[in-house]
Amino acid sequence: MNETSHQTGSEVWQDLVSTALVGTDRRTPPAAGEFDAPGDTPAAALLSSAALMSAWRRAGSAGSAYSAELVGEAEGGAQTEGRDGAAPAAKSAAPDPRPLLSTATSARLTALVASRSETLPEYLGAAAKTGCRAPAELLPPLFDYARGSIAVRADLMKLAGPRGTWLAKQNQQWSTFTRYAAAPDPEAWRSDKPHERIGYLTWFRGKDPASARVLVQEAWTQTGPGAGVLAAETRAAFVEALAVGLGPEDEPFLESALDDKSRQVRAEAVRLLATLPSSRFAERMAARLHEWVRVSTEGTAVLVTLKDEPLAATEDQTRDGIGEGWVQTEDERRLAKLQPSYWLEDLIASTPLAAWEHYGLLPAELLRATAANRWEANSCHRGWRSATLRQKDPAWAEAFCAVNAANDMLELLSDEAAERWCLGVVASHRSQYSIHSAPIILSRLGQPWSDAVCQALLDSIPVYLPNATRNDVARFFGMDNLAGRWMPPSYVDAVAAKAEEIRAGLPLWAEDLDDLASMLRDRALMLAELDTV
Repeated sequence: MNETSHQTGSEVWQDLVSTALVGTDRRTPPAAGEFDAPGDTPAAALLSSAALMSAWRRAGSAGSAYSAELVGEAEGGAQTEGRDGAAPAAKSAAPDPRPLLSTATSARLTALVASRSETLPEYLGAAAKTGCRAPAELLPPLFDYARGSIAVRADLMKLAGPRGTWLAKQNQQWSTFTRYAAAPDPEAWRSDKPHERIGYLTWFRGKDPASARVLVQEAWTQTGPGAGVLAAETRAAFVEALAVGLGPEDEPFLESALDDKSRQVRAEAVRLLATLPSSRFAERMAARLHEWVRVSTEGTAVLVTLKDEPLAATEDQTRDGIGEGWVQTEDERRLAKLQPSYWLEDLIASTPLAAWEHYGLLPAELLRATAANRWEANSCHRGWRSATLRQKDPAWAEAFCAVNAANDMLELLSDEAAERWCLGVVASHRSQYSIHSAPIILSRLGQPWSDAVCQALLDSIPVYLPNATRNDVARFFGMDNLAGRWMPPSYVDAVAAKAEEIRAGLPLWAEDLDDLASMLRDRALMLAELDTV
């Protein structure tokens, strides 16, 4: 195309996306020029034009991810002979008997993924519940979007069905999506590509943990012609996959993995064994903790220190990950080999958190050890943090949130604790700390937000706004994205009423609430489309 037509094409694309977002019943589809395509309805014609335009745009993008061919659904998934005696083409996707999404829903998905709309995850989740499948031409752009959003992959693979599982295997950038498929291809376990085997193992582990563990054990010891030796990275990934459905039955295999020659494999085994409170590994680490560590109080401070006896490296300690420094780089490990803090952090990180009950202090009280400003305090804090993340302990996570409401700790809170924490922040909104922490906490809540959270936010507006800057409002209430995405659309009337309540005294803030109400209305219309599917 010449420069003039290229410019025209760009303008047409924006018009198509805008019209698809608002719906063809509310806006007449634009004239698409050379991209005009037939359709039974205005919405169908719009979708066809958008598909044609999308292909034109992709064709001009060198090195794009759309090089994966969409082969037809051959019955039985038979292979077809390649052209001119070439190797057979890739096996086709298995048939998917589900009906296609409606034309209107497909057009909406096309527009949402083209604009990278923040409402796409919600719409994908709702569309996945319809029992329909997505059109094949939508899968590549949706897969590209999912590369940057883990949260949408399960819903996407449900919509994509067998064709999506096949397509994900054709492109290295999408290969990890297979682990989210409803039923990955069993042949993936016999693949020579590690990522396909790991994806299948992760899925199978969620369905049948014992049988999945048997697969790992057989692959671990497999010998004979063509068997090969598993690379250390693959062995470590196999061990990591056992985290799904982890139980006491996995202990013998994980104990044997502690003798693996790869430090990476041993590190994964240590991480999982530390989460089994009744394992022999947990008992060994708890015994070392009580033998080596002293806990004392000085006023309101808590001191956690190593006892005076020097720590000598033994074969058993190294086997259990103490002194290996697998949480550090190789250079740091060599430099820190003789430092006591190095041993203490490893010990704490791998010890069940329940072992600290021996000292009669709550997690929040133990975290006061950081106030001592000693090397032990820093090592303890890092070790406790690692242990909390590995063991996914909600009580310790809540104690850490009192120090710093970081995303990783908030993810470990129960839904009830996260909501309680959020309501507490809203109630103490006068502090600068809570202003900056609120978006992090709001993003952790279940979606959509509960009535209690929505009402608390609306009720606090007249109290909070008079003393807040515009940036504070955006950060605290999340008017720019969070509230628009996760407040239920049913709150549109309450938001509009609150805007009218404050309009006379706070007109700028009322405009923000108007924008929020508009977003809620758009979401309500968008989701209503799926009710007719």
